[in-house]
Parts: sequence; C-alpha cells; structure tokens
Amino acid sequence: MRRLSLLAAALCLSFSFSGCGKLTPQPTERITLEFWTLQLDTFKSTLEPMFLEYERAHPNVRIHWVDVPFSEGPKRTLTAMLSGHTPDVVNLNPDFSAILANRNALTNMNTALPESVKATYLPVAWQGATLTKPGQAPLAFGLPWYITSSVTIYNKALLRKAGFEQPPTNFAELSDFAQQVHEKTDQYGLMPVIAENGNFLKELKKQGVPLYNAKGQAIFATAQAMEILATYVDMYKQGWVPAEAITESHQSAVGRFQAGTLASLSIGPNFLKIVKENAPNIYKETGVAPQFPQTSPYKDFSLMVLVVPIKSAHPKEAVDFAAFITNAQNQLALAQAAPVLPSVTTALNDAYFQPQRQPDLMAQGRALSAQQLLSATAAYQIQPTQNAINDIINHYVQLALLGKISPENALRQAQTEINATLELDS
Repeated sequence: MRRLSLLAAALCLSFSFSGCGKLTPQPTERITLEFWTLQLDTFKSTLEPMFLEYERAHPNVRIHWVDVPFSEGPKRTLTAMLSGHTPDVVNLNPDFSAILANRNALTNMNTALPESVKATYLPVAWQGATLTKPGQAPLAFGLPWYITSSVTIYNKALLRKAGFEQPPTNFAELSDFAQQVHEKTDQYGLMPVIAENGNFLKELKKQGVPLYNAKGQAIFATAQAMEILATYVDMYKQGWVPAEAITESHQSAVGRFQAGTLASLSIGPNFLKIVKENAPNIYKETGVAPQFPQTSPYKDFSLMVLVVPIKSAHPKEAVDFAAFITNAQNQLALAQAAPVLPSVTTALNDAYFQPQRQPDLMAQGRALSAQQLLSATAAYQIQPTQNAINDIINHYVQLALLGKISPENALRQAQTEINATLELDS
C-alpha cells in the first residue's frame, strides 16, 4: 500500500516542474513520447497506470511504451539514435549511457532539471549517473531509476562446521575464513567473482584504494592493490576458492550456494527468493549480513537510469516525463512490485524498507540493502570508456589468477592500458 507521507511529497512531481498541484498551461499540439524500457513487460500492471496518470495531467501528451529485450538495449538504442527515429526516453545502464553522453548525445540533467527536483535523488545514485571529466562541468547523463545493492548471504550450518558464527567483516579475515571453511567442510567459504564486469576495481575502491587522480588518470596500481590481488591469487592457488571463479559469473556462485557447497555469497537480496524456491533446505539455514567489507563508505550497487537523447523531438516534455516516472511515489510502487530499490531518498526511507522486529529473511535483506545505500558516501566513478576499462582489468586479473603474470605486473600493465584508452578518449 502506498504511504501517505510519500504521496504528499510526490504530488509536486506528478505534474510539471512549474508548481505543486498546478498544471503548466498545455500547448494545443498533440505529441507522443516514445518510452523504451528494458524487459519490464512483467510489470505492465504497475507501469501502465503511471502512464495514464501522466496523460491525464498532460492532456496533449500520449505515451507510447516499447519494451526491449535486456540484451538488445544498447544496440537498438544506438541504431535508433543514428537513424531518423529516436525514442524520447530510454532505460539504459550507466556504462553505455556514459559512452553516449561523452559523444554529446544525451541531455544533461544538471541543466535540464530544477535544483529542487535533483535534490530528491539519493546523492550516491546521482553521482552514479554523472560523468566527470577533468576541466569540465559534471554531466548528469540520466535520471537515477531502480537500483540494487548486494548483501552477504551465508550458510549458517557450513559456518558452524568451520567454527564461525558470522562471515568475514573485513579483508584481513578473508583468507583465514576461506582456508578454514575449505579444510573443515571440504566446501568453499567464498567464490570471489573479481574478473567479471570490472569487479576488481570496485573491490579496490571498497578497500580505500584511489582509482583516479584529479587529472583523470588511473593510479590504482599501488602496493595496497597489489597485496589485495596477491591475496586472491594465493587463495586461488591454494584451492580455497572454486576453480571456476576465474571465468564464471555470479550465476555460478548462486548455483553453488543453492547446492550447499558455498558458505557465503555477495548478491542482491532479491536472490533470496530464488534460493527459497529452488533450495528450501538451504534457505532455512541462510543468514544475511551487510555488504563486505562492512566498514567501507563505498557500497557497491547496480543502477539503471532514464536518459533523454539530444535528438528527442520533444526534449522538454521528455525530461518532465522521466522525472515523473522516477519520482518517489512511482519508484516506491515499482520497488514494491519488483525486487529492486528506489533511488529517491524519501522512497528509500519508507517503512517498507525498514527492519521489522521479527522480519522474514527477504525483508531483512531488503532492509539491509536499503540502509547501506542511505549511509553510502561515495559512488563508483563511471568513465566514458568504462566497457573497455572493464575488459582490460578483467583480462589482467585472470592472468594473475592463472599464474601467468605476477599481481604487481598485472596491475601495472592494466593501469597503463586503461590510461591509454582514457587518453584516446580525451
């Protein structure tokens, strides 16, 4: 049930920016806004009432909704933007959005929105949707929409067998935990997927390693970073983590957890439902803890944004509609229908995301994830060439895990190649 406190806060955004409860005078021209989402047809009953509400408040506007398969989003968006038919509002991930923004293809929300509207979004979510380049003003390439933030789920039975009550809370405890669980249970304590999607750079940020300097150059190849990678290399060499950690994705780790062969896993709390359905006996022994490491001000999260292409035929109306879809009321409605979190602060503070006295595990995981985002003070810095950066760091981390190159040389070479991509882009 939607909360009255959020309704009051959201009503201003239900209309246009000019005033609360007041409709902006509507032009006589009838226009259609084309809105692309990524595989959200399942939530048709949640989204379509939003479109109708917007149309009622803006009688001259019609919303044409196109739902695109997730894997085809970037390709179809690029094709459309190169053609003569460009959608007005598009649901994308920040990495691909940053590429488009760097080519001046997206509306800058820093200049398109009033400060009062920008201030409603979670600060780290706004940072996560912003491209920052040395000597240039920050470019907010999209409006933050739905968001997920991982927690640690763990198998209490395996931990007890290995002599632990809780999973590790800091990096210093990690190697001993992995060794003890493997030696005492013949299973695995963790499956670090650090060679996927640039995850190792996010791991370094969690540990306080600076990734870029004020000039925008990569500077992560430090002694601390080399020690962190060397620890993972040693755990892999000793056989304390699954061999497939080097190439497999988080889906493989979920499979191991459900099979009872993995003691802890960093994953979105929405996966608890999957564990409950597929492995009810494991679910009964599952606990949930904050994201690892627990003391880091940086909390890893995945964000989806709504962007408005420069080529939109109706950019002003498109920005207004994007702000409406991402307001507190509508984000809360989507988060209650889907296993995601809102990126608007008032919605994230709703009672739905607060810990209960006797919560079920999924509610506890959802609350932990929300509280992490509210307390986060730093976001991962997206680069214009983020996809290339991810590929480079993944490659060298894999080489180090395989023993083909030392951790020191792996990070030095990765840093050199990443800086080369950044220089080419500048």
